[in-house]
Amino acid sequence: MSDAFLYLGGLVLAAYFFRLWYEDYRHNTQRIHHNLAAGNPVSSEIIQTGLPGSTPASWRVIAIAVVGSLGILALEVAGEYRLDVVEDQTTMSVLLGIYTLAAAFVEELIFRGFLFFDRHGKWRLYLSVFGISILFAVIHPYLWSYDVPENQPPWLFWKWIGLNIYRDDGTLNVQPIFSTCILFMNSVWFYYVRLSRLNRFSSLIPCVAAHLASNLGVFAVKAWQGKVVLFD
Repeated sequence: MSDAFLYLGGLVLAAYFFRLWYEDYRHNTQRIHHNLAAGNPVSSEIIQTGLPGSTPASWRVIAIAVVGSLGILALEVAGEYRLDVVEDQTTMSVLLGIYTLAAAFVEELIFRGFLFFDRHGKWRLYLSVFGISILFAVIHPYLWSYDVPENQPPWLFWKWIGLNIYRDDGTLNVQPIFSTCILFMNSVWFYYVRLSRLNRFSSLIPCVAAHLASNLGVFAVKAWQGKVVLFD
């Protein structure tokens, strides 16, 4: 039940930030169209108004972003079968599946919106993209797990974090390492879409679309594998 409240709270928070972003998107779109209709160049000031990436994007770049993310998902599924780690995958509840779709927007707003350096030279940009992509992959609980024992204070969180790199028998646990690598690839792809010249106004829409497609694809694959349950 506590997880359900956590997911519902996350959905409310995502809806709130989406509303703020969408208001900036409408404002920026009107300004961009007005300038283009008047034959004026679209300045960086318009692009940077409001929340990051709250600008329009063409259907072409959105389609490219989605196809790329689905390609990575196909690589992930094929790799899981090739490594024989399908049975090691965790189950997913329907509510968690819905939450991951909302979380896609929030994660893109944070990581592809705020957390990179694009005004200090290409090398700093590349280093920030790869460094933050590593962070993006690692913060997802694959290489580690968090389990608070009953009647223990939750603020001692560092005591309840365990690594999942090795199995109980001491052998290497390939599944979490592989999943973390896939997350890193996804993050780099999302950054590429955000910074690509095809994305004329550096919109966040293609990144969110790609992330949504990836998460929805994961849910569909898990459902096909029988790993989706109604409740945890």
